[in-house]
Amino acid sequence: MGVLSILDVVVVVMSLLGVFGVAMYSTYKQKTSGGAERFFLAGRSMPWWIIGGSLFASNIGTEHFVGQAGTAASAGIAVGLYEWTAGYMILALGWIFAPVYLRCKLTTIPELLEHRFNKECRFVFVIITLLAYVVSKIGSSLFAGVIIFKIVAGWGIWQSLPAIVLMTAIYTVAGGLTAVMLTDTIQMFIFLTGGLLGTYLSLNLVGGISGLFVAFDEAGLTEFSHLLRPVTDSEFPWPGMLFGIPVVSIWYWCVDQEMAQRVLSAPNISEARLGAGFAGLLKVLPVFITVFPGMVARALFELCTMNQGHSDWCSVNLRDPHVADGAYPLLVIKEFPQGIRGIMVASFLAAMMSSLSAVLNSASTIFTYDIYQRFQSTRGVEVPSKSLVLVGRITTVVMSMLAFLWVPVIAAQPEGLYVCTQTAMTHLAPPVSALFVSGLFFGRSNGQGGLIGLLTGTGVGISRLVLYFVFARQCSEQVENGHQILTWSNFFFCLNFNYFAIVLFCFTLLVINTTSFFFPPPKHQKTNDTMVEWSCCKNRSKENTVNGGDESQEPFLGEDLKSGGDVEQIDPDRSDSHGVTTSCQRKKPVISQILGVAVVVSLSSLIAYFR
Repeated sequence: MGVLSILDVVVVVMSLLGVFGVAMYSTYKQKTSGGAERFFLAGRSMPWWIIGGSLFASNIGTEHFVGQAGTAASAGIAVGLYEWTAGYMILALGWIFAPVYLRCKLTTIPELLEHRFNKECRFVFVIITLLAYVVSKIGSSLFAGVIIFKIVAGWGIWQSLPAIVLMTAIYTVAGGLTAVMLTDTIQMFIFLTGGLLGTYLSLNLVGGISGLFVAFDEAGLTEFSHLLRPVTDSEFPWPGMLFGIPVVSIWYWCVDQEMAQRVLSAPNISEARLGAGFAGLLKVLPVFITVFPGMVARALFELCTMNQGHSDWCSVNLRDPHVADGAYPLLVIKEFPQGIRGIMVASFLAAMMSSLSAVLNSASTIFTYDIYQRFQSTRGVEVPSKSLVLVGRITTVVMSMLAFLWVPVIAAQPEGLYVCTQTAMTHLAPPVSALFVSGLFFGRSNGQGGLIGLLTGTGVGISRLVLYFVFARQCSEQVENGHQILTWSNFFFCLNFNYFAIVLFCFTLLVINTTSFFFPPPKHQKTNDTMVEWSCCKNRSKENTVNGGDESQEPFLGEDLKSGGDVEQIDPDRSDSHGVTTSCQRKKPVISQILGVAVVVSLSSLIAYFR
């Protein structure tokens, strides 16, 4: 539809060359000082600002500029709660989960499940994770990229998909996590620059935020300006949003390899918490850079239908969720000047590549360590580092190919891209979240209970997901004035997916901890160092067991821990082999606490203001 000018193309090409330049440099460094740990965990040496930038960039993808902006165009600001509630969960990653992860010196998060429960829980979790990556992350990123290329370049689905995968897989396959995290940070600056510029230009078209809300009031869409919707709202009921989103976010932000891998790359807990605080503060921005532009596109359409100008928009029915997915790209093509279009397209591509490369790298890490190496170790085979890297690269390619098969399924759903993605997550995540919550907080839960609960919850979730997709059109027909009409006959498959996430989480939690009482309690080795510790006394006595990057520290469940022996205690902020802590390092815990408070205050204030 839209044709980029030569200036736009130059801007896009220069940004891509910059990203590839950084990626190739990090790939060269990885080859000269390589190894599996450097390929998969960046040598556990990443500073806080790269950790935070990568956490943020890995999350913000084209599905936000396409799917989230599209949902905002069809439903309003309520979708922004996904972003602002996520900030709290990023803090939970840094302050609750990261200390356990670094204390155990994990390579992958599934390892923790074997240490805390059993190998069966670990294997089931890996399968669920890889399935979720295909249906909710890789597939949605590819589909969003298809929409971008269709609007900007006029390409069809089978022209754009290979281009998207090739652009991303080249440096992901070659450079590993170091390349991914460094390019994530560069891409973050690209799409933040473009995103904030897009916000400024789009809001100017309607007279700012106040003008935007006035336009919706005139169009009879008063609910568009409110974050918190009625309890019976078909898409965004406030109880489901405030309590259902955190259930899913426990997995997405706290126990998913894609995000947790960033804190696993930290040299110590201070760097991990600073990175989490930085990422949490950045989560203030997505509503402004994706949601508001999508709402502006819808406002321009409504103004056109009311004969108040913007005649170009009357031909685009943004009331249709599928059409609305193209709201932001259409806004760029129709309203932005040359040069700025190039910056915006570069931002879209940067967001797409950062999120896609992150999930591909995480998928390869999980498959390599939790399936391939685990299987080989049971046969007594020691896998060399080069073989692990090769398997990881092959996995990256295979996962990309599998995601191709899911793209047509997303395209066939009556809801928009973002809602479709969240629907899949809310059916797969709650059992996993319940398992980790049980493992980290309930000492009586054991491997048998964990496995039964995980399998039962996952079975219920997948069954309901299939029914939800099968009866999606029927449920959409039973909506009156935005409120879902529930009956005993349609309750199971028409209940809002965020409500269902709460129900499934509580159900799985109950199954895990009830069935655990029918089996012997876990041994001390299963709960030692694998649970969250709250008391100040325990924190003081245990904080030195967190690995500070010293190579003398044994990995978790090394021979000393297996036999119950003592392990040298190492300060988490140690900067050298002598345990010397600089004044700068002593200040980092204080700075991270201040940053955490700033995140909570900022997000809470925004939610209260736009409620």
